[in-house]
Amino acid sequence: MSLCLSITSCTSFLNVDTLGKSTIEGFFSDIDGLKAAGIGLHRTLLDFYDDQYLRMGDIPGDCTNLLLVNANAGLKKLSDFESLPEDNSYYPYSIWKKAYNICTNANNILYYGNLLLEKNPTQEELIKKHFGYAYFSRALAIFDLCNVYAMPYSYTEDASHLGVVAIDHVPGFNEIIERHSIKDCYEMIISDLNKGLECFGGDACEDPHYISGLACEALLARVYLYMGDYAKAESYSEKVKTQVPLVSRDKYVDMFRRAQDVTGEAIFRLNSYEAGTGMSSLCSPVGSQDIEPTPEFLSSFNEKDIRRELFTYNAEDEDGDAYKGKSFTAVCKYVPYKYCEKTKENRRCDPFVLRVSEMYLIHAEAICRNGGDLSKAVDDIKELRARAMGMDKKDIALNFSSSTDLDLLIQEERKKELCFEGHRFFDLKRRGENIVRPASTTSKINVLKYPDYRFSLPICQMEMQANENMKQNEGYEE
Repeated sequence: MSLCLSITSCTSFLNVDTLGKSTIEGFFSDIDGLKAAGIGLHRTLLDFYDDQYLRMGDIPGDCTNLLLVNANAGLKKLSDFESLPEDNSYYPYSIWKKAYNICTNANNILYYGNLLLEKNPTQEELIKKHFGYAYFSRALAIFDLCNVYAMPYSYTEDASHLGVVAIDHVPGFNEIIERHSIKDCYEMIISDLNKGLECFGGDACEDPHYISGLACEALLARVYLYMGDYAKAESYSEKVKTQVPLVSRDKYVDMFRRAQDVTGEAIFRLNSYEAGTGMSSLCSPVGSQDIEPTPEFLSSFNEKDIRRELFTYNAEDEDGDAYKGKSFTAVCKYVPYKYCEKTKENRRCDPFVLRVSEMYLIHAEAICRNGGDLSKAVDDIKELRARAMGMDKKDIALNFSSSTDLDLLIQEERKKELCFEGHRFFDLKRRGENIVRPASTTSKINVLKYPDYRFSLPICQMEMQANENMKQNEGYEE
C-alpha cells in the first residue's frame, strides 16, 4: 500500500494537495496503520528499484546491449543518451516521481508517527523502528536521485554544484521548493542514516528483507565512497563485512535465482513476493527480453568463474515445447528457476539493495585510494576471486606494481561482481571516467567523455513547468 498524497496535474511532484490530509491522519490513527505504512514504504522502494533505478545503473554503462527489436523507446533513449525533459512517459519523469514517492511516504511516517508516539508511549520501540525504516529510505532515495540528476560529489571542489531537492518534510501547497547543493544533499543523507542507526539501536535484523541498523551502516560505507571520504568508507565497510559472511560458491547462483530459499549475503533485499518483478521481464529470454550482456564482457570471465553461469539461460520444461532444449544469453540474476518452485509467487529474484560483496569492494577501493595497507585490499579481492574460481585464497595471484594498478584490478572485480545490480554507470560517473562501449554495442554512442552533461538526466518538463524555482541541468535548457 502506498501512502503518497494525491497530486494534481498542475502541482509539483514535491508539493502535496492538502485535501488528503484528513485521510492520512485517519490512516495513522493506530499502530496497524503505521505497520501498513511500513509495508507501503517497502513497496515504493521495490517499484523504484525494480522498475527504474536498476536499469538506470546499467543500461547507460559499458557492459549491456539492448535487443533493439524488443526494447521500448525509453530504454533506447537511455542507452543513446537522448533523454529529454519533455519525455514525460520515460525516465526524466518516472524515476523522479517514483523516488519522491519514497520521500513522501517516509515523511508521512515521521510526521504522523510522532503524533502516534505521543498517544502510544508503550509502543515506542515499534514506532521508532518504523522511523528507522523512514530515515533509511529517505536517505537512499535522495542519494539515488543525486546519482541520476546531479554530477558526482567531486565535480566541484567544494561540492557546491546542484544536487536535488533534499526534502525532509511534507511541504505545503504553496511552499517554495528549490534544489539543494550536492553537499547539502549528502549532509542530509548522512544525518538521516545516523538517525536511523539511533532508532534501530543494536538491531542487526536477521531477515534482510527488513531495513536494519546494519543496512544504515552499509549505506554509509557506499555514501562515503561516493564522497571520496575513504577513511570513513573503509571504517564502515570493515564493520559491516565482519558481521555478514559471504555466501558459499555452491549457493552463489541460487542466491539470485532462488531468492525464496537462499537470501545469501544480503544486508537489505527487496521482497517481490506477489508483486512480480519488472527486471525479470526485462531479462528473461522466454519473454520479451530487452537486454543482454555484451559478448566482450562475457569473454572477460574465466570459464571456471561461477559468476559466468548467471549469463546462460537453459530453458526448463515449464517454458514449453517452443523453448525445449534451447539455451540463451541472458542476465539470469533476475530470472528465477521454475523447476524447484511450482508456486509462481515464490519464483522470485528479489533485487539486492545492499550485499556484503560490495562491502569487500568498498573496503578494498577505500584502502587503495587512501594510501592504506594494500595487503588488506589484496586480501579482499582474493576472497571474492577465490569464491568465484573455486580455489583456495592462497592460490590466487594478483599482479600489480602500484596502487594505481591495484585500483584497476579492484574496479575490474567490482564490474564482474556487481554487474546488472545498478552500479556500473554510477561507478564510472563517480570516478570521472569516460564511458567506452565495446565494438558490439547496439547504442548510437560509442564513447561519452566525462564530464559530458549527459552523465545526468534532465529535470522533467512537468516539474519545471509546475515549479518556477526549479533549475534545469546544464545542457538541457531551452
